[in-house]
Amino acid sequence: MYVWDVLGKRRPGDEFEVVGGVKAPDAELALILAKETHFRHKEGVEYAVRRRGTDEIHMGPYEGELLGGVTDHSYRRQEAYAGVGAKLKRVGEELARRGLRIDATRPPVGRGRRHEGPDGTGGPDPRDPPDPHAEFADPGAEPSG
Repeated sequence: MYVWDVLGKRRPGDEFEVVGGVKAPDAELALILAKETHFRHKEGVEYAVRRRGTDEIHMGPYEGELLGGVTDHSYRRQEAYAGVGAKLKRVGEELARRGLRIDATRPPVGRGRRHEGPDGTGGPDPRDPPDPHAEFADPGAEPSG
């Protein structure tokens, strides 16, 4: 297993500079590892590897737009979410204009369904599933809730 220097160019006119290193048995695997570990998020326009201690440079096969993948992974970066609030507001206004917006307030947090018993006392809603721990409850304890 050899240590390979990973070389990269940020912009087309730049010179190669060392951006990291990988361990691999040959140049082909070193290029794959370099691309996947150092250029996954479009951090450069060109890359290469050089076995440490030698001068021979092995150029990566991907350039420009293909370097970093063809799938849009911008959701992983904070700047991808710029403008989301404004877009949500525009969508809400458009739904209201079409009459599709629900204007009711949200239910209070933590509310549970309660059932009004025949004696006026509240209790669990009979539609709720039975409590699996009811048989272990202390009959003299105050009800919680």
